[in-house]
Amino acid sequence: MSSIVYVGLDVHKRVISVCLLRQETGEMINEEVLNDRERLGRAVRRWSKWGELRLCYEASGAGFVLKRWMDDLGVCCEVIAPSLIPRAPGDRIKTNKRDACKLATMYAAGLLHTVRVPNQEEETVRALVRLRTDLTGDMTRAKNRILKYLATLGYNYSGRTWTQAHRAWLAGLSLEVLPRLIIQTHLEELDALVERRQRLSQQIEVVAQSEPYHTLVQRLMSLRGIALYSAMLLVTEIGDVHRFGNAPALMSYLGLVPQEDSSGDHRRRGGITKAGNSRARWVLTEAAWNQRSLPGRCARLKKHWRTQPPAVVAMAKKAEKRLHDKYWKVALRKDPRTAVVAVAREMAGFVWALLRVEVP
Repeated sequence: MSSIVYVGLDVHKRVISVCLLRQETGEMINEEVLNDRERLGRAVRRWSKWGELRLCYEASGAGFVLKRWMDDLGVCCEVIAPSLIPRAPGDRIKTNKRDACKLATMYAAGLLHTVRVPNQEEETVRALVRLRTDLTGDMTRAKNRILKYLATLGYNYSGRTWTQAHRAWLAGLSLEVLPRLIIQTHLEELDALVERRQRLSQQIEVVAQSEPYHTLVQRLMSLRGIALYSAMLLVTEIGDVHRFGNAPALMSYLGLVPQEDSSGDHRRRGGITKAGNSRARWVLTEAAWNQRSLPGRCARLKKHWRTQPPAVVAMAKKAEKRLHDKYWKVALRKDPRTAVVAVAREMAGFVWALLRVEVP
């Protein structure tokens, strides 16, 4: 039986710091390889002469490209969750070489947690959905720039901004040539962003009609506060829900569980961890605000439920009542924001159940 060589890769834009740990002898070898598919492939073929290779690197801006290169070569490679790497309190020195050696050592000891690697199609669709979120953020910044500049000129709109009445008010302002040019330039940028987001939304709707997204998206849209875009974001960010053995595992992945610092008889619980996927957590917290109103009054849900299997509708109705009761139970004792977080956590449980439900 050939020996195993554990390889830690500290990946950067141009260079990869490499540490090879030979299980047979305990020898550690450090190298540097250019971040290039051909150069890395030659190095991997050279290392494979020493034994069976098992590579790992941290999930980062490098994405999953290296993982797919190694899959093409038939070499075992895993992507590690950076936030779950054990760190010693007294370790104050950080270099590329030390990071690569730490990865190799901990990987050999089985102390690292891997992340799920999406396939190329899943990653592309997820990037498409994230792009719409980025455009929404750009639109918000463009609107704020316009309002702040008008405030420096002494113009403040008293009503609700960015309605048709507000745009008519902007067009009717008596500004000099240069201020008018500045406002018009900002408005043109905003209108261009709105048009781009509309095109993206149409494309997302097309993707949402195809499998495997259609069934899952329609199920999640059975929940109050979840429309097509929110459902697509949850499906693409969560990925394969079957990797979560129970609902609390998904809640933890979304960072919706409370922090805890306990020792002996002392027990202290704080706010939520906010670890894991922030985009999906944001969608659930926004949807949680919709649970304030009484259940059974949403016309969209009633219409949508007619197209869903009875098992999905029953679960959605149960969620609507339970989440409404949960919100007011916590809000009356504490405050609305705490209630929203509690509802979002419980809502994650219903998302887990709806994505896994077996429909005859």
